[in-house]
Amino acid sequence: MGVFTSGQVHDAPMTMHFFDIYVQYKKDTRAIIRWLLSHQQADHVRPQDLSVRDLLAIADRICTKAVTMPDVIAFHFRQAIAARTYLSKIFRRASKEDAVSAATENHEFFTSSLTKIYTDLCKCCAKPKDDCNHRYCREDCAIPSRTCTNQYGVLDIAGINVELLTLSDEAPCLHDSTADRDKCTDSLSNTTLSTVVDDGLGNIFELYREIHVGIPYNACIKRCLDVVFRGNSHLITAAAVTSAAHTFIENAEHRLATSHQISDPSAILEACLKMPDSLDSSIDTASASKPTSQTTRDLDDCWQAMMDLRHAATNKDDFQEKILKPHAPPQISLRRGPDTSASDAQCRFVLLSNIAQCMSSSRLQNTFIRFGSPVVPELSFFVSREKTSTNCLHCASGLSLLMSSYKAYSFALPTGQSPSSCRIQALRFAQDVMMDVSSVLKHPSMPCRCHGTLAFHLESLKQDLEEYLRTKMFDFYFQSPWVCGAHILEMLHAVHYYGLRLFAYRSYVGSVVHMYNVLRQLHDLAPIPVLEALCEQLAELFFPGGRPKRSFKNSYVRYMGGRLRFHAKAKHQNGCHGLVIPAHAARANAGFSSAGEAKDGRFECGRLSLLWRIKERDWRFDNDAGSHGRNQCQGEEDYITATELESLNDQLASSFASPLPTALINHFPLYLACARIVNNISDAYHGSDVKPGQYCLCSAENLLVAADGCREGKGWRIKKEVRELAEVCARGIQEEFEGKEVGEFVWRNI
Repeated sequence: MGVFTSGQVHDAPMTMHFFDIYVQYKKDTRAIIRWLLSHQQADHVRPQDLSVRDLLAIADRICTKAVTMPDVIAFHFRQAIAARTYLSKIFRRASKEDAVSAATENHEFFTSSLTKIYTDLCKCCAKPKDDCNHRYCREDCAIPSRTCTNQYGVLDIAGINVELLTLSDEAPCLHDSTADRDKCTDSLSNTTLSTVVDDGLGNIFELYREIHVGIPYNACIKRCLDVVFRGNSHLITAAAVTSAAHTFIENAEHRLATSHQISDPSAILEACLKMPDSLDSSIDTASASKPTSQTTRDLDDCWQAMMDLRHAATNKDDFQEKILKPHAPPQISLRRGPDTSASDAQCRFVLLSNIAQCMSSSRLQNTFIRFGSPVVPELSFFVSREKTSTNCLHCASGLSLLMSSYKAYSFALPTGQSPSSCRIQALRFAQDVMMDVSSVLKHPSMPCRCHGTLAFHLESLKQDLEEYLRTKMFDFYFQSPWVCGAHILEMLHAVHYYGLRLFAYRSYVGSVVHMYNVLRQLHDLAPIPVLEALCEQLAELFFPGGRPKRSFKNSYVRYMGGRLRFHAKAKHQNGCHGLVIPAHAARANAGFSSAGEAKDGRFECGRLSLLWRIKERDWRFDNDAGSHGRNQCQGEEDYITATELESLNDQLASSFASPLPTALINHFPLYLACARIVNNISDAYHGSDVKPGQYCLCSAENLLVAADGCREGKGWRIKKEVRELAEVCARGIQEEFEGKEVGEFVWRNI
């Protein structure tokens, strides 16, 4: 919004701090109303039914009772009056003299009513004279008579000097027209809390803030996809950022429905068209994108297409013939530029038809498609319930994100690359996972397929992957990069979930890692890149309390779930305690699931990776999950901006930049390698005394006990059997990982 001062127009945009003042005065106003209501009768009308006339009556009763007004309430009065007056002045300067909106006049009327209440309370309450004679108590003018305090120092309005914030001839006072004041009194005296707390000008601010902060993420997602197709990022990163944006749009829809009774994009577009044109131009384009015009029109177009689909679903014969019946693949023309309405409408129709076919087919029975396909659950709920008005904005925004992401993906494709490359990438990843799972199931360490065992769940995972591979759909919806990335994320999360349990199964992987740690410190074993990366990335998993330099056996037992236990009858002396493994941890080590897994830190995916932390929160992130430095001092924790989405994208990309990213570890070949190491060491250590293939872990325990018996810095005890055991373990580890790179144990095609 250009700011008018001294007859000149300054085109400098106003920053988002303009909204911060509005949020602050809303808090002050609510605090004042709560204090006024605290001195009223218990059977008074609800706060939602209050009007300006009710507030004036309550203030008169408080004046009659001579209730002392606290200093903090007086402070809230002064802050609210000053902020409301300043915003009214800004809006009047931005409007023509004959075109002042009714919202601004209503806002000024409430400000003058609030000033009258404060003045009367100061006169009747036992307050010091110097406080009662505050500049805001004077009835002649409600505008500050000296320079604004540092409360408004955050305002960054180019072209305005500090002198302009003082009372001068140029500063407009409250509108004193008697006719307009009577008109406002008649219209506001019987209104509800929407006038008291959510007044007309306030509604514009809140609605504009919701639309500005809660919706315009398309530009950010396009930039993320551009980075993906330049080969500098993963597809799952763009899918995670898009899912996070879609989730926070759901929060914005809830706030719009609660505060403004707006439940569909058509009402949002209508409200945006009623906003002052100068408000949309007030956003600083360097820090945010302009949301209202193009964004809301796109959402309205998606909403109308959804309404057409719901209307068509009422006639089952036509719906079956036009939507569900397979037709020849349509020729879709994607365009970009100002005149793309016709091609976008065709794309929306094809996209909705593909989603409807997915909803009505057996494809949703697959786990990864059912839980990983975006927009399908919301659209299914919307179409199946004719009179529902929930999830309208969320569903329309999801359709818009699908469109925008697919267009960005298509225009960013290198020359000669197929539009179905993302779908092929998802199928290749499913094929790779299925092959690795099959290798683990064929291993001799997985002899049982009984219900509830780890092998049983891995067999179910394999069947889901096979079913996903048989669903060879290459339509508009399944080729979308967001859909393909979401499917890969679901498969990757399932793999990570079972991979952590595979690491705990029979403690093969942990035994090798702990033996390697002992040999590195006491046997001068050369570093092995794969195990070094594993010890660094999963240190919290393998070494509770840190990588040990002593007490190796205790660290090993703690890794297996051991807890400290004191003997009941023993006194507090040496040897009165010991490490025991709880029942749920022992069951997990044996490959069985139990209710106690929720308390086992070894299986907390979100503790080890940022990607799984925000996924387990339904893609909601806060200061500790990808949003460092966010301004939450005003309680707007549900707001995220495009800048924060880009920050999340950068943090996810940096977490994948390490040689062995935690979220991308391929647990299956690591498990097989460690199982072979344990088997080879067991056979070599026991010799011909034991039948080969026993996978015995006694060698690991003996090695750790011998290491604990060593004096720090003195090396191994001079015992032949200890030296031989160390040589056997070192040789078994080196032979398995010799010549292998870290990249061989990281998932590809993601």
